[in-house]
Amino acid sequence: RRRSLRFPAMAQGHCFAPNLSSATHLLRAAAFPRCVPGPVRREQPSRAVATHFAPSSTPSLPSHAPSPPGVTCRRFRGGGGGGSSARTFGVLSSEVEALRVQTLNGTFGALVEGVHAPLTPAALRCAALGAELRAIWVRSGVLVIRGLQSMTPEDLAAISGHFGILSQDVGAGREHCTLPGVPILRIGNVRDQSGRMISQPAAARGNLLPASGSCQYRPEEHLPVWHTDGTFMAVPPAGSALFCRRAPPEGAETCFADMAAAWEALAPEEQASLEELECVCSLAHHDAKISLRVPDYPRLTPEERAANPPRRVPVALDHPSTGRRALYGANSSTCRVLRRGEAVSAEDMDRYDLEGVEHESVSILRALLPRVTSREFSVVWQWQEGDLVIWDNRSTLHCATGYDQDRYVREMWRTTIMPD
Repeated sequence: RRRSLRFPAMAQGHCFAPNLSSATHLLRAAAFPRCVPGPVRREQPSRAVATHFAPSSTPSLPSHAPSPPGVTCRRFRGGGGGGSSARTFGVLSSEVEALRVQTLNGTFGALVEGVHAPLTPAALRCAALGAELRAIWVRSGVLVIRGLQSMTPEDLAAISGHFGILSQDVGAGREHCTLPGVPILRIGNVRDQSGRMISQPAAARGNLLPASGSCQYRPEEHLPVWHTDGTFMAVPPAGSALFCRRAPPEGAETCFADMAAAWEALAPEEQASLEELECVCSLAHHDAKISLRVPDYPRLTPEERAANPPRRVPVALDHPSTGRRALYGANSSTCRVLRRGEAVSAEDMDRYDLEGVEHESVSILRALLPRVTSREFSVVWQWQEGDLVIWDNRSTLHCATGYDQDRYVREMWRTTIMPD
C-alpha cells in the first residue's frame, strides 16, 4: 500500500576527477513539431498530492563512451555501466537534436548534455523536452545540466515547472532572501550595499569535506548534515532545483545519496522495524538547531511558529511514481522518532522548538546514516557557475559542505517543486 505524501499537523503544535559511468545514451528527436515553451505551473494548494507520471521502460544501451572533460562529480558505485534508458522525444529542432545521458553512480544520478548543440535555458523551457527530463529525473533521483550561465529567474521558474508545481512559499522568515517577482530563494553569503544579508546562509559553515573527499556521515561530529527538504511542511515537496549563479573555486560541494537503493540494501528485519516508525518534524526546531552553529540563520517568531505546527512523516516512504520504497524523514527539523500515533507533549515540543535540542530517539536515523551515505550510494557534486541540479526529495538525501565565506562569494538560486 502506497503512503500518501500529505502529512497532517500534530495537535500540538568525492569530487576528484570523477569518473562518470561510461554508459552514454543518445535520446534522439523524432516526429514532434517545434516546441513552444509552456506556462509556469503555479502552486495550487487544493490539488491532489500524488504524482502519477510513469516513465517508459526501454532497453539500456552499451557502456563505452568516455566522460566529458571538466565534469567533477565522482562515481562511487563500482563496476558496470549506468542504468539510464533511451527514448524518442521532441526538442527544439533548431537547437538540439539529441541528448547524451550519463549516469553518475550506477543507476543513480544523471548528467544530461546536448549532442549537437549545448542545452540552453530557452531550449529547456520546451514542454516536450521537459517531459523527457522528468522521466530521467524520476528514474535517476538527481538530474544535472551544465553550461546555463544565461539562466534568468523566469527561466528557472519555468524549467522547475516541468517537474511539478512551482511552490510560491519560500519559507517563513526568509522573505528578505527571495528574488524579486519570483518564488526563488537565494542561498549563500550575498549581502546588499548596506551589508544586510539578502541570502539564506548555508547551514554547512565550517563543514569542509575531509582530505579523503568522503561525504560519508561522521557520527562523532554529526556531519555532514544529510537531509531531505521540507518534511516539516503540510505537503512536503516532491523535489528541489538548485542553480549556481556564483561558485567559490574550492569547497561548497553538494552531496547526494540514493535512499531507494539504501532501503533495498537493509536486512528484512531492519526494514520491518523501520516501517512502524514516523518522524516528528518542526520548522521551528530546524531553525533553532541550525542557528546554534550559524548565528545569521533566521529563527521563527512566535507568530510564525504558531502558523507552522510540527508534522509527522513516515520513515519508509513509497515513491508515488515508481513504487520504490525509500528511507525518508531525515531532516534537521526531525526532533523525535516514534511509533505511529504515539503522543508528544506540548512541553516537549517547546523544548525542541525553542532550545533546538532533539530527542534521543533521533539516533535511530543517525545510526543508519554512515551506511546509507557510503560510497556505494552517494555522489559528490562540485559546482561550476551555470550548473543546474534537480533532485527528487522522495528518494534521495543531500547535504551541503562548507567553504571559506570570508574569501569567496557563493550565490545559489533554489526553487521548491510540489507534487502534482
